[in-house]
Amino acid sequence: MDGQPRIMGFYPTRFVEAETPEKAEDLAVRQIRGDDKLRKTVINDKSDPPMIYAEEIEMLETFEGIKLPGTGYTFFYDDETRGKA
Repeated sequence: MDGQPRIMGFYPTRFVEAETPEKAEDLAVRQIRGDDKLRKTVINDKSDPPMIYAEEIEMLETFEGIKLPGTGYTFFYDDETRGKA
């Protein structure tokens, strides 16, 4: 942010088809981890990889009207890491 490295969190929205919420989380996390653009922005040391998990899972009856697979991220400063590099 602002040309300076910062510790931040992010929210993505992803749509997957799965039999259980656990499988849906796994598929969504795989999509995010496979995002080359996101991977290029991460500067964590290999001993401190980013934590990615589902905070909320919502079941939909249909994907009608939804652009799949979902892209983009909303980044935020965590209160504990605000402004830290």
